[in-house]
Amino acid sequence: MKDILDQIKNFVTRVALFYVATSNQKGEVHLAVAKDLIFLPDNEHIAFKSWFCTKTIENIQKNPNVSIAIYDAKSDTGYQIIGKAVSRTVVAVLNGYAPELEKIEKEYPQEEYELKIKIINIMELHRVVHSDKYLLDK
Repeated sequence: MKDILDQIKNFVTRVALFYVATSNQKGEVHLAVAKDLIFLPDNEHIAFKSWFCTKTIENIQKNPNVSIAIYDAKSDTGYQIIGKAVSRTVVAVLNGYAPELEKIEKEYPQEEYELKIKIINIMELHRVVHSDKYLLDK
């Protein structure tokens, strides 16, 4: 397991963006884009920060299951991390940044969150034919 995690940690440092899929209790899926994913020292959790739209945070509050896609189109290499949100922490708040916008567009994110995700398992992700076999021995 350590070899696979080391390989994925190295891969993550070369990919600028990744995609976070959440869904509400009705199964309606929502995608968000984030960057700077890190593996925590316990190798069981990942974390990242973003100004997530309200739909992502609402979904996680009701359904903590998430899927994270990390993909490099040039090499057609990637990974899908299946996980569960275990914490969401506000790390920054807009305070009068754009009051005129805040009055008109209340759905714009006003808080930057750090999400901590428990890794349930990981699969390879490719554009071409591939297996959905889990990579971790859990």
